[in-house]
Amino acid sequence: MKKLLILFVYILSFYNLSAQKYTNTYIKDATKIGSEWWNQVNSKQYEESYDNISDILKDRFTLENWISQMSMLMEEFGDIENRIIRKSYFQSELEGFEDGFYVTIEYDVKYSKTRNHTESLLLKQSDEFKWEVFDFEYTFQSLETKD
Repeated sequence: MKKLLILFVYILSFYNLSAQKYTNTYIKDATKIGSEWWNQVNSKQYEESYDNISDILKDRFTLENWISQMSMLMEEFGDIENRIIRKSYFQSELEGFEDGFYVTIEYDVKYSKTRNHTESLLLKQSDEFKWEVFDFEYTFQSLETKD
C-alpha cells in the first residue's frame, strides 16, 4: 500500500511538472507572436497586423476599417518609446468562450503622447496551432498640451 501511494504521488508530480512545461511554452510562443503583432501595429503595418487577428476580431472590423481605426489610434498614442511585459498567464477556460489555449499578456507602455499607458493582449491558439490576437485593450491618459 505504501509503495502504491508513493507511485501515485510520483505520477501526480510528474504530470504537474509536464503541464507546467507546456504552459511555459505556450506563454513563450504567444508572447513572441504578441510582440511581433505590436511591432507591426507600431510600424504602421496594419494590413499585416490584420492578418494576425482572430476571425472574431475580423468579424468586427473589415480590413479598411481596421487600417483606419488603427491609424487614428496610433496617431493619438504617438511614437512608441517602450513596452515592458508586466504579467503573462495561461488559461484553458475563458468565460463566454469555448475551452482552448489562451494567453493574456499585460504591458506597461510609454508612447510620446500618453502617460499611465497599459495594454493587454489576449491570444488564442487556433485549430491550426497558430497563435492569433483574440482581443486587445488599452488604458491611458493623454499628455497635457500647451498651446
